[in-house]
Amino acid sequence: MKNASSHHSFCFAAPAYANSAPLAQFIPHVCPGASLILDHPAQLLNRLNDHRADAALMPVADLFANPDLMMIPGLGICANGLVRSVLLKCHRPLDRVTTVRWDTASRTSNALARLLMKHHWRRNVKFVTREECPDADAEVMIGDRALCEPPAQAGDYDLATAWKAFSGLPFVFAVWVHRKNHPHPEFLADVVNKAKEAGIQALPEIARQQSIKLGLSEVSCADYFTSCIRYDVGPEEREAMTLFRTIIRMEK
Repeated sequence: MKNASSHHSFCFAAPAYANSAPLAQFIPHVCPGASLILDHPAQLLNRLNDHRADAALMPVADLFANPDLMMIPGLGICANGLVRSVLLKCHRPLDRVTTVRWDTASRTSNALARLLMKHHWRRNVKFVTREECPDADAEVMIGDRALCEPPAQAGDYDLATAWKAFSGLPFVFAVWVHRKNHPHPEFLADVVNKAKEAGIQALPEIARQQSIKLGLSEVSCADYFTSCIRYDVGPEEREAMTLFRTIIRMEK
């Protein structure tokens, strides 16, 4: 690990959400001298493209859309059913929803909502921005806000649960990615894998920290990190990524 780090100060970028903590929080600990930047998920691609980050924990839709990026295999932010932090919040009953507001933070969750609306719930809806339609019938909400906000008037639909019902598969929201021409891919993979191992060991402490930050109970946070979010991208998860990519490409 020292060889690569001796002549380059490495920067890793991750979403500024609770669910990235087990994968990203310990990067500076396992690789002293490496920096960790927490940012809006939609900004992570720019950081990679502008060479302001060596690797980013990025929404999978951004990986699919950028052929010059490469995934670090084996780990990511996944769910096999209930995820709790990626929701369709309905202000009218689902069968009366005609407009859905995007969440500007993640192209992946928006693409997932669109796919499920069309193929799972079989609703023909219009997706809009807040500016276009401030009072849409439903909205996509992700991350810490989704974890903390009370349920919407006509209920919340958990998008990973709906994907599981639709496909029978888990869902992969984000994976570690670097540019294909990066000179030290093995080093980057080594750092993020070591950071994940440290993060999994520290889940009770991470849950305690996040419960204070989010104003949720420690039990609720521990359940989120151990029962909802999964961190291994295995064969089923890879199959799910392929299916998701295939469907969103067909929609274009």
